[in-house]
Amino acid sequence: METDRTIPLLEGLAEISKAIMEKNYLDDIFALIVSVTAKVTSSKICSILLLDKESKELVLKACHSESGSYNQKSNTPLGKGIAGRVAKRNEPIKVLDVRKEPRFLNRKIAVEDGLVSLLSVPMSADGEIIGVINCYTPKRHDFTTKEVHMLTTVASQAAILLKNTELRIMKELVERELEERKNIEKAKEIIMEKNQISGDKAFKIMRKHAMNNRTSLAKVADSIILVDTISDDIVKDQ
Repeated sequence: METDRTIPLLEGLAEISKAIMEKNYLDDIFALIVSVTAKVTSSKICSILLLDKESKELVLKACHSESGSYNQKSNTPLGKGIAGRVAKRNEPIKVLDVRKEPRFLNRKIAVEDGLVSLLSVPMSADGEIIGVINCYTPKRHDFTTKEVHMLTTVASQAAILLKNTELRIMKELVERELEERKNIEKAKEIIMEKNQISGDKAFKIMRKHAMNNRTSLAKVADSIILVDTISDDIVKDQ
């Protein structure tokens, strides 16, 4: 692993930032992060494990592997194994040979996948642990201070970007839900006015139509509003 990776590191972070700005979904961003990080660090396998706050486990979310496969599928309890300790302490850990490391939970998998040295760093934003990035090499490698700092920088920036993306997505979901509710109310008023019925009855008609056609109430509302708009336009043109 080369130590001077400043330019590839900056290019990698720029690529990740570009994906965020282009509103890619989180899964795509995860995949991009591990791909860029593996390239920058010359790792055989690079993976992202995110912390599930409810179960207090690290869950594998993305992995870049030279062989195209990675056997690790089980979750890692917070405080257990290498990654669990990294997340618990919010500090990086490097292991010269995971096949001989008692704290490493999957030594059998390490042998099967040809993993030797490991650098595991926390993904932390504003003091909050979001997850862990693991980078493995196929040969024994004593990670230098500069390499640890480099991957920590990648992990920190990725954590900030992911946190901001989650906030943006949540905001968009809330705005979308509010818009859908507004349209449902508008569609209900259209049915009430055209059929001289109560709001409850209008809503039941819409809900039944949605169930019969296996579609969402929001789509039914959009259709009602669209038809009403077209009808008004036709009348105006006469």
